[in-house]
Amino acid sequence: MSDLATHFNRLSTLLARHRGDWQRLPFACRTLPWPELTPVLETLSEAKLDALEADPKSALALLAPHRPEMVAVQHWPVPELHRAHDYATPRWSSGIPGRKWAQIRDFAANISATHPILEWCAGKGHLGRLLSLEQQQAVTSLEWSAALCQQGEALAGKLGLDHRFHCGDALAPEAAGLFKRQQQAVALHACGELHLRFLRHGAAAGTQALALSPCCYHLIDGEHYAPLSAAGQQAGLRLSRHDLRLPLQQQVTGGERVRRLRHTELTWRLAFDELQRELTGENSYLPLPAFPKQLLSGDFAAFARWACEKKGLARPASLNSEHWLALADARRLLVKRIELVRHLYRQPLELWLLLDRALYLEEQGYRVTLGTFTEQANTPRRYLIQAHRP
Repeated sequence: MSDLATHFNRLSTLLARHRGDWQRLPFACRTLPWPELTPVLETLSEAKLDALEADPKSALALLAPHRPEMVAVQHWPVPELHRAHDYATPRWSSGIPGRKWAQIRDFAANISATHPILEWCAGKGHLGRLLSLEQQQAVTSLEWSAALCQQGEALAGKLGLDHRFHCGDALAPEAAGLFKRQQQAVALHACGELHLRFLRHGAAAGTQALALSPCCYHLIDGEHYAPLSAAGQQAGLRLSRHDLRLPLQQQVTGGERVRRLRHTELTWRLAFDELQRELTGENSYLPLPAFPKQLLSGDFAAFARWACEKKGLARPASLNSEHWLALADARRLLVKRIELVRHLYRQPLELWLLLDRALYLEEQGYRVTLGTFTEQANTPRRYLIQAHRP
């Protein structure tokens, strides 16, 4: 059994045993669901909860006496892969934000291509353009937006590169035809179903080398995740889209403004939940979809009207915002206490998902490595799966 398989099995056992910790809807809870953790969690002020949320190691240390297995799984080292020697920005990269450029440079530092390159979900093809320059290989970039393809082709033309764009849908069946045996295929932060197709198409074509940094695990076709590997299928974890969002609930960048918006959004969602319970007469949580953040720049009454319309509820003639916001203040602490426990499982669940992908590739005859390709400050989605056919 490979090291990847050994750790995957340990994670499967841990996640199954403690599914009551992380497979929960915090907004649906009216009390803390763990009697053994209640004395610890109820002593935490909101300021302390926010501080622990920003410091996962301290959160783990606080809860470790009650969840000692969580400490054990942290000891499996995920290796650090190559980093770029420098992050100087050439003229053609001047429009790329600094963190994004660092991700591209670090990803490219791990690629040594001896075959033509396929760039999956390419945008303007910044990664493909850098690889074409550094690797001296022909690059084909797949992108669905015609405008981005035109901009990418123009940039490649100015540099005289052998870099062409294929304008098409990565989810369409014909996209599989872009994968060849003698090829290096790369995908930097391809979301959900897009990177699952990348893996399946690459393995089916016998593509020589694959390099993938996954993102947005919850953006899948079905309501529940279908594991790729045989070990994943045998693990018996039934993961909903809500579960798959858990690894993404981590803010590395954004600063004070992002924290304020998060506070407002959490409060308003809870205030609307209290309101809808009265309007419907149902004492159950009614989830709201994602919404444009500019909604948070108005007042709660406007937000409540929008939410009622989205959920088909009759809007109240008058709305005492202070009343509903006060109810939300009390529930916000409860949600944050539950999230503190759930968030202990962000990394274990993401590693489980990554290892499911890695083991699938091993089953297809690849030699696979998993590591981090860039710094945490650049992006929390910093894992790189590399697979080579012997």
